[in-house]
Amino acid sequence: MSKVKFFIFCGSVVINCCMFLYAQEVVTVSLSKDKAYVGDIVEFVVKADLPKNTQISAVQNFKLDDFEILSTNIKRLPSDNSSYELKFKISSYKTGNLIIKPLTVFYINPDGTNNLFFTPEKSIDIQSLIADPKNADIKDIKSLKELKIKGGFTVLIVVVLFFVVMLMIYILKDIKEERKKAKIIILDERTLALNSLNDLYQNRTNLTTRDFYYKMSEILRTYISKQYKFDAMEMTTSEFFEKTKEFLPAEVKVNEFKNYLKVFNLARYADFTPNEKEIEDNYIFTKKLLELI
Repeated sequence: MSKVKFFIFCGSVVINCCMFLYAQEVVTVSLSKDKAYVGDIVEFVVKADLPKNTQISAVQNFKLDDFEILSTNIKRLPSDNSSYELKFKISSYKTGNLIIKPLTVFYINPDGTNNLFFTPEKSIDIQSLIADPKNADIKDIKSLKELKIKGGFTVLIVVVLFFVVMLMIYILKDIKEERKKAKIIILDERTLALNSLNDLYQNRTNLTTRDFYYKMSEILRTYISKQYKFDAMEMTTSEFFEKTKEFLPAEVKVNEFKNYLKVFNLARYADFTPNEKEIEDNYIFTKKLLELI
């Protein structure tokens, strides 16, 4: 009886071992290249033959030391419903002979229970773009991820950049022209004379009455000389009156202009001191002449 039990036990062990071996996953890994530079994108492919009617969970958190996983794609191979392919795009940010350590992959058995398998280790030689031996200790920086930009968005960016550049060119051109205009602006003779008269009147307290009237007469004669192309500075008062009355505007009466010139003579050569009201009136009349003649 004991021999029968022994043979039954041995048979059970053999059957279980066969079932165990049959149920084991067959997992292989491969790389798109055995050597790469820092920042290169390498495809790391895992092929797994799993027990029938199993499914690999799509929600998994894969991580690799020394590598960044840029994308993950899991698909069932069409030839066999128990074979899967896991394709990873990875990029290294270190140099040397690096080991891609085992990944933990979860899958679901036909009865709904969870199971897992580990991918085999795989090595890859990562080289530096910096070939100078003097910089042997310098490591390349971590690579940037691939940017996925839709075509329409790219066109929009280009259009916006174009308009920004054109706007900047227009603004700079406008600023340049304004500066150029500012440099070539030359005040006309009337404006110069009016500005000089205003400055003289504002600072009259620093001058004697004689000097004030002399300078006011000088401003008027200088302006008329330049405006009508004759030397008014060398003329007597009567000569200046006869020459100037020809082009007096209708707003200025001839007798008023004549009396105005007499006051200048009195203030410049005689012992005559106009009061503040008279000085202001003569200033206003001089300003009127400069504006109208």
